[in-house]
Amino acid sequence: MKTKHIKITFIAIALMFMTACSNDEVAVEEQNISLDQTEIAKQAPEYEGLFEYARLLSVAIDKHSGMNEVLQEKALQLQQTGYYEQEFYAGMQGKQTAQEFGNQSINNILEESNTKAGTKKIKEILKTNPAMSVLLIGDKKTPNFSNRVYVDNGFDDMDPMEIIYYYKKGILHSEMLSQEPTSKAFIVRNSEVYVPENEEALAKANGNEVVTLFSYENGKVIKVSTGSVNAELVPIDDEEPGGGFPPPPPPPPSCNEPCERDCENGTENLWRFRTENDYDGAFRGKGEWFFVIIWADGVNYTLQNGGVTVTGPALSYLRTGQINNVRGDNSWHYPNFSSIIWNREPSPGNPVGDGNRMKIACFESDGGSTKTISFTLTYSLKTQSAGTFGFNFPVSFTINNGDDFIGEYLVEYCHDIGYNGFIYHPAGEVDFQHNER
Repeated sequence: MKTKHIKITFIAIALMFMTACSNDEVAVEEQNISLDQTEIAKQAPEYEGLFEYARLLSVAIDKHSGMNEVLQEKALQLQQTGYYEQEFYAGMQGKQTAQEFGNQSINNILEESNTKAGTKKIKEILKTNPAMSVLLIGDKKTPNFSNRVYVDNGFDDMDPMEIIYYYKKGILHSEMLSQEPTSKAFIVRNSEVYVPENEEALAKANGNEVVTLFSYENGKVIKVSTGSVNAELVPIDDEEPGGGFPPPPPPPPSCNEPCERDCENGTENLWRFRTENDYDGAFRGKGEWFFVIIWADGVNYTLQNGGVTVTGPALSYLRTGQINNVRGDNSWHYPNFSSIIWNREPSPGNPVGDGNRMKIACFESDGGSTKTISFTLTYSLKTQSAGTFGFNFPVSFTINNGDDFIGEYLVEYCHDIGYNGFIYHPAGEVDFQHNER
């Protein structure tokens, strides 16, 4: 009898211990979610809207069978007309009806799926986030979806230790950026190629022409960089890398000069590049790259005590427009961006040459506020009256805070520019070729 009571008492204690552990686990889980929600409250207003739209998407995916497939169809719809990315805009395709759900729009479905009181209406979210988009992560041919909806709140996509948030069944979770999804998923973001009205002049100054993608009923116009919409790519072929395979230039005639450029009178041309890394990570789709070309130009100098003193600007630079649809599959992309007719030799009309080298800095564009950075170019110049002198000068220009620096390389005047150009390696997985045209 005593043994029986002892067994019952032991079992009761064990059950109490297990229940206590279970309660502790629930408390920890709720605490984590509460902490995450606190982090959301700290987000900028435009990110708060992204979080809410992502939450609504995750609830709708849980409630409606086939919702993932409908979202994917919308994400691929623009791409079929020449848009570079697999994403849809909530203010554009989100308003279009879906036959699968009784000809309701996706935005209506999201609001009807919501049971949380006091939430913002999508119309309010779009006032703060007019270019809010939903990007399909992963290969569209992958059969499975993860049912996760991630949020792009401006995280650093080059830092694997960054925290990224996602919703599943309306519940917020987080994990490190290095834990890339193995199944298809969606991420809510402000489109990377959107050009706000107050930044249009700066975009054009940086070589990025813009085009209207769609307009709201209130007259608000959504413009994107021209390179993101390319009618020549309709329909987009998955095997077509970077807009096709332009033929290489014809081989130059035989050259007896010390440097091959001395036999050419063309424009220095950033011909093509390829990469194994698009520098946009798994959560941001295809890369958007631009380049800054720096060279000696407009140097004013005076001779003092047998030396040269620079009294004016020593460097100039050109920034290419944004090159979208950059793929990390080692396929060639062809910017064909011509910069200057490079002449390092002085002449009566050009008493100081253009120097013996230029620097190319490469960036991946991620938007954000602006900042100023500087690069230094060391080079030598020939002068008609004072011989050759060495210079080392900085030049400053403006980029966005979120832009990722890929690398830089030096182009020497005497590098070959023949039939296949000259290959440069600003980063281990990136190749560039220059020529003249």
